[in-house]
Amino acid sequence: MLNTKRTLFIVFVFLFLMTLLGTDYYVDQSHQNANDNNPGTLTSPWKTITKANQTLLAGDTVFIKAGTYSSYIAPNNSGAAGTPITYRNFANESVIISNASYGISLNGKSHVVISGLDFYNLDKFIWLQNGANYNTIANCHFDQGRTIGWSGSKVYRDSRYNWIHHCRFSKYGYYDDDDVGCILDIGNEESTTDTTSHNLFEDNIFFHGGHHIVGVYGRYNVLRNNYFHNEPWSMGTAASDRGAILYGDRNLSFSGYAVNSGRNLFDGNRVAYSSDPPDNIGAAGMSMNTGYNIVRNNYFYHNDRAGLFMSLTSTYYSDIVYNKIYHNTFFHNGLNTQDPIDHGNSGIAFGLYSGTHIIKYNALKNNLLYENGKIQGPNGMAFGSYRVNLGDQIFAGNWDGDTQGDPKLENAEPVLGDPFNMILPDLRIKSDSPCRDQGVALTTIVSATGSGTSFQVADAGYFMDGWGIEHVSGDELQLIGTSQRARIILVNYTNNTLSVDTALNWTQGQGVALAYIGPAPDIGAYEFPASGPYLQINSPNGSEVWHKGEQRTITWTANEITGNLIIELLQNDAVVGTIASSVEASAGTFNWIVGKLADDSFVTGQNLKIRIRTVDGQTLAERSLR
Repeated sequence: MLNTKRTLFIVFVFLFLMTLLGTDYYVDQSHQNANDNNPGTLTSPWKTITKANQTLLAGDTVFIKAGTYSSYIAPNNSGAAGTPITYRNFANESVIISNASYGISLNGKSHVVISGLDFYNLDKFIWLQNGANYNTIANCHFDQGRTIGWSGSKVYRDSRYNWIHHCRFSKYGYYDDDDVGCILDIGNEESTTDTTSHNLFEDNIFFHGGHHIVGVYGRYNVLRNNYFHNEPWSMGTAASDRGAILYGDRNLSFSGYAVNSGRNLFDGNRVAYSSDPPDNIGAAGMSMNTGYNIVRNNYFYHNDRAGLFMSLTSTYYSDIVYNKIYHNTFFHNGLNTQDPIDHGNSGIAFGLYSGTHIIKYNALKNNLLYENGKIQGPNGMAFGSYRVNLGDQIFAGNWDGDTQGDPKLENAEPVLGDPFNMILPDLRIKSDSPCRDQGVALTTIVSATGSGTSFQVADAGYFMDGWGIEHVSGDELQLIGTSQRARIILVNYTNNTLSVDTALNWTQGQGVALAYIGPAPDIGAYEFPASGPYLQINSPNGSEVWHKGEQRTITWTANEITGNLIIELLQNDAVVGTIASSVEASAGTFNWIVGKLADDSFVTGQNLKIRIRTVDGQTLAERSLR
């Protein structure tokens, strides 16, 4: 936590850097001597990716040189923990896999890493199935479906602990009298036995899907810090409900059976520009049709219908119950002009149209809503409902800017902008926002007054302990009215018990929130930083394993700091080299080839730290993470 003593302005993050063992191979179809009978060296490379698929064993890496290839990634073997099979582009060369049945097919294969490749005009982008576990796909681009099925990418049939990050996915689906296809499905909506779970999708960009962009049908999956947009992009036909014009659709669909779906985390995402499909009136930013999910710290904006829509018909399989929807910002949603006076033209909507399932007990707390459903009148509609009793839900600490007052956002105009601009609208609150320090506790402690590292709360469903997913830490909580913080290491959802890594002192009935700054949490997705200069490293978080040679992003928050920063790598507390000698403090990110220093040398080993400091060495605050 923040230490306010005056000291050299340095931020440390402890980092373990794993070195991989195995053989390096090369594919270069343009090399004059390329042949799959070669040994696969840099000077005698293989010609095809197929040869790499047949040969690679645990720990091996194949570097693919520039070119457009028609064979796809489908290894015959799995890697192993600590020694994955790796496919990556050579240096920064452009590698495209195109006009193939798949881009990546991992059928029962695990511990495979794919990085730095582009995929174009394929029948399927990514297909992970039958226990494809612990695979990593990073820094890749997937664009343009060829022969469209339903899912452009699929992670299903009991596939777990896969990590897809810093990728871009686009253009899979089409429109006629129906909306067909999607970019990615996680799990199987129609199955009660598929146990797909514990997958992590972060820092990706998804846009232009048919029926939806991403479907989430498993459980214990994490989607964080992604950007989704689905504005009109594909031409319909004469059979479409408004003829041959451009259509788009919803961004996200959470659905499935109660036995194997729900309890997912959706955190820190931007969900925008859903649009009118060819077979219905309007589409929401997110359709939520399962229970027990956590939806927090997200920005929902410029969506054709509600930013978040909880609705049921007789064709759905689950009750929509006990979802925790908190600290989100909903701006300028509910724009549909075909049916303007409708509950769906709102910030958050509920609809029970048919069937026997229920929509109850969902908690909506500390959400900021502004300029939603204004097509219905000057006060708009923050919460819309059809045959759903809002009294059966839990509302606390929300701010409706259209009736309670302007929340004072940084740069937000209620007009559609450029969907490819990830910066605007800027929905952070200003320093004089009425939403600062006005949030309420998420739950309360029911254990008797005491101290320790484990206590019972009224409802533990607001929190998660990382769920055993590498790169995902448990939530950092704070006891309301105090500066006491601790990180959750175990959540027992059955008896509502939280176990934490630091002893706390509490009183019965005391409020519990995620860590915040100031006397109380802020309302909305943005927590206004503390006054005064400070720096916080957000990634890595100190508990991650970063592999040599993979591209990762170092991120930080710099408050009231101008000028440049120096990023250094330390081993056993001694500087071993400079990662970057001059990075603008306000940039907040630095893309790093793990282990690589500014002089192009590499460092591996243990007891490593990343340190960020100011160039001029001014005396400021320090923060350490392990």
